[in-house]
Amino acid sequence: MRITLFLFLLVAVSSVSAFAQEDIADTTVVILVRHAEKESGQDPSLNAAGQSRALALRDSLLAYDIDVLVASQFKRTAETLEPLATTLGLTVIVRPLESSAAAASARSVALQLVEEFAGRTIVVAGHSNTVPAMVSALAGRPMSELDERDYDNLFIVRFAPGGEPGFLHLRYGEPDGVE
Repeated sequence: MRITLFLFLLVAVSSVSAFAQEDIADTTVVILVRHAEKESGQDPSLNAAGQSRALALRDSLLAYDIDVLVASQFKRTAETLEPLATTLGLTVIVRPLESSAAAASARSVALQLVEEFAGRTIVVAGHSNTVPAMVSALAGRPMSELDERDYDNLFIVRFAPGGEPGFLHLRYGEPDGVE
């Protein structure tokens, strides 16, 4: 199982690196993940499995030239990015999402990020209902909300000047068992 997981991660990271870091200097890359596994309660922190997944995210993305890390206003999203932020010496930027209209707010934030950080690589940690909305807005492909038990998805949208957005869907870390 560990060898299979390692090979999966190796192939996934290689695919992601080739996809995300082509030789186009003006390319904008947005990497989207749902926050890692969490405790229960109001604005919970990550649980032990979530802390492990946050480390797996860091390890999966170290091959990138990441410029910007963005989280929602909830602790679990920033905690998901914290190992990556610490390793890269970056600060996690908080972009609040409006709870009453989360999907619409997420779409708006995603489009603002692409405009504000054009030509850079951005990692965004969101939620089961906001990550699909962001993917839909950026990649132009409809996507339903993620299952509440779904934590291992990694979505990459790449914008090359004058071209259609490229899209890649991968998984990282330990499989969560949700297809």
